[in-house]
Amino acid sequence: MEYTPRMLQNMLTARAAAAGSMVLLKNVNGTLPLRPQGSEKLPVAVFGTGQVRTVFACPEFELYHTVSVLDGLAASDLVAPDGLLAHKYRAWALNNPTGAMPWRSLSMEELAENNAAAVVVLSRNEDAYDPIVNNEELALIEAVTQAFSRTVLVLNTPGYMEVAKAAALCGAVVYMGIPGQEGGAALADLLTGQAIFQGHLNQSWPRRRADFIQANQKMDIYCGYRYFDSFGTELLYDFGHGLTYGAAELESVGVAVDGTELVVTARVVNTGETWPVSQVVQAYVSSPAGKLPQPKHVLVGFARTKLLDPGQGQQVEIRVNLANLTSYSEASAAFLLEAGYYDVRVGFSARATVVAGSLYLNRDALLAPVLPLPMEPTANRTPGLPYTYPGEAEEIAQARKRAIRLSGWNLTKTPIRRPKPAALCRGVDHPVRLEDVKAGRASVYELAAAMDDVSLRHLVLDFGLCPGGPAGALGASADLMEDWGIPQMTIAAGADGLLLTKEIIDPESGAVTARQYCTAFPASSLLGCSWDLELVAGVGAAVGREMAEYGVDLWLAPGADVLRGPSQRHNSRCWSEDPLMAGRYAAALSGGVSRWGGAVLRSVSMEYYTDVTLRAYLELYSRSFALAAPTAAAVLIPTERLNGQVCSEDSPLSQLLRQQWKFKGLFLADDERFVREPDRLMLEQAALPILRFALTRKG
Repeated sequence: MEYTPRMLQNMLTARAAAAGSMVLLKNVNGTLPLRPQGSEKLPVAVFGTGQVRTVFACPEFELYHTVSVLDGLAASDLVAPDGLLAHKYRAWALNNPTGAMPWRSLSMEELAENNAAAVVVLSRNEDAYDPIVNNEELALIEAVTQAFSRTVLVLNTPGYMEVAKAAALCGAVVYMGIPGQEGGAALADLLTGQAIFQGHLNQSWPRRRADFIQANQKMDIYCGYRYFDSFGTELLYDFGHGLTYGAAELESVGVAVDGTELVVTARVVNTGETWPVSQVVQAYVSSPAGKLPQPKHVLVGFARTKLLDPGQGQQVEIRVNLANLTSYSEASAAFLLEAGYYDVRVGFSARATVVAGSLYLNRDALLAPVLPLPMEPTANRTPGLPYTYPGEAEEIAQARKRAIRLSGWNLTKTPIRRPKPAALCRGVDHPVRLEDVKAGRASVYELAAAMDDVSLRHLVLDFGLCPGGPAGALGASADLMEDWGIPQMTIAAGADGLLLTKEIIDPESGAVTARQYCTAFPASSLLGCSWDLELVAGVGAAVGREMAEYGVDLWLAPGADVLRGPSQRHNSRCWSEDPLMAGRYAAALSGGVSRWGGAVLRSVSMEYYTDVTLRAYLELYSRSFALAAPTAAAVLIPTERLNGQVCSEDSPLSQLLRQQWKFKGLFLADDERFVREPDRLMLEQAALPILRFALTRKG
C-alpha cells in the first residue's frame, strides 16, 4: 500500500497523541526504561495474547494500518522480543481469534535466562470490558515475576482495571488505554525511553472495583474524585496521577486575584539529572460548606509546562474566573458564592497538593440566576471522613491568616435574560436561494421565509436521514439544490476517528472500485489522560482533513459525558470524571475539526432512563456540554429519557443550550425531534442554524 501525504501526516499525529497520553502508573528499581547497556538490543520476553491482538479502536472501525505491541517492540532499535515466544503467540492468535494462549508449558526459567526483562500485556475491548484481572491472568503474572527481576505490566484497556494485586508484583505498570492504530509504536517509544511519559490519569483508580459501585449509587454532586476524596476511599492511584522518568518539583506557588480572576502561579523545576520532564500543574479549590454541601475539592484549572531539561524551570499561570467557583443553590435558583474561605490547592495530582492560599468572602453573593428546570431538588449523601494528609490543617490555618478578601468588584454577575418570543421570518417579494445569501443579496431569515412548508420539513425533519455521502456515512440532509440551492450535508459516525467503509466494491463485478483510508486515533478515555488541549485539537484537525478529503460535513463526535466508572456504557468514549476536563477536551476536539467540517456534540453513555438531581445536573453532568457547546456545529438530541423527560428540541433542557449556554448550532435527532407537531414558526427557527451551517459548506 502506498501512503498519501495526508495518511502519513495523520499516522504521525496518531502516534504522537498515543505517546502523549499513556500513563506510567508505577516504576520502581529501574524497571523502565528498557535500554541495553551496550550496542546489542535488550532481549525481552513478551507475554499475553494482547501483544498480538492489541485493541486499537471501536469494533466497527475498519483499520488500514495497525502496529500491535509486539510489532512496535520488534521494530525498536533498543529491544528485541524473544523470537520463539513471539512466534508461539502469533501462531496461537492466528488460529484462535479469541481466548488466551495456554502458558503453563512455557519454561519461565529458560526464558528468564535468555531475556533481561518481561512485558505482560492485558487487553480488553469495549464490548467485553471486565476490569477484574482474572485468576489465569494473575497466575501468569505471578509466574513471570517469580522468574524475572524486571517485569512491566501493560494495560491495553478502555479504562480502570482492578490491578492492586498484579501491580504489587510488577516493577512497572503502564496504562496504554485504547491507543489507536499506532499504539504499539507509541508504547515502544515510551518503554525504551525514546519518548517520555507525560500522561496523567483522567479518573481515580480505587483499589477495588466495588468502590465505583458505592460512588455511583446516586447521581448527586459526588462523582469520581469528588466522591473518593470526600468519603476517604482508599485509592491505588489518585486522580491526576502520572509518573515520568525524570523528577520535577514545585519550587514556588502563588495565589492572587486579578480583577474578576483567581490567578495561580507555580514554578516547576526539573530536579533530575538525566531525563527531560513535562509536568502538569493542577489547581483545586475547597469551597466553604455552609448551606450547600461541598466535595473535598474541585479541579478549577491546569497548565502543562514545556519540555524541561535537567535543572531547567518554568513558571506557569492558571487563570480562573471567580464565577467558576460558584455552586448552584436550588433555594435561590441561582449560582452563588457562599460566604467563607476558599482554599486553593496546587500540585501534580488530586492527593498530592499543598494549600497555596485562600480567598475570603464575608457574605453570600448570587451571581447567575438559572431559568427553571423541571427536576427534583438534590438530596446529597453525607460524606464520611475525607481524605487528609499530615500537616494539612496547619497549611489551611496559615493560608487563611493571609487570605485575600473578595468584594463585589471581584465578582461577575450575570443577570437572567428571558428570550424574546420568536417570530416568523420576514420574506421579500423576489425568489431567494442560498447563493443569494452567500453573495449578501439576502439573509438567512429571508431564505427561510421564502421556503415552502414541505421544503422546510424536509430540511429540518429529514436532516441526516436521507441517503447520500461517501460509503459508510450515516446519511445526509435532503437535497434541496434544485429549488433552493441548498446542497446535501453528510454525516459520518466514529468514536475514534471517521467511520467510513474502507473498500468500496462494485456489486456486479465484485471488484474494489475505491478505498477510503481513515485513521484510528486514541480513544477519548486515553486522550483524556494527556492533559494537553493542543494535542487533542491536533487530533480534531487530523479528522477534519479526512472529512474534507472524503466529503463529510458533520462528524458524530465528540461525546461529553462525565466518566463515572468501568460499568458505564461506552466509557472509552468519555474524556474524564471531571466535567471541566471533559468539556475542555470536547471543545478542543470540536475546535480542531471546525476548519474543515463540523463536530456534533453528543451523549455517548446515558442509560435509557437516567435520573439526576438538579444541582448535580447543572454543576456536573451538563457542565461539560456547556463548555463544549460554543465550538460544536451541532448537538445530537439523546433518545434517552432524563428524569423521565424526552430530550427534544422544544424541551426545557434543549432551551437551556440556547439561552444559558449560548449554543448557536443546529440540533440533530435519531428519534423524534419535537415533542409536539412542529408548526411553521418552529420549523423556521430550527432551519436557521442549518442554513447558517450550509453557508460554510462547499457545493
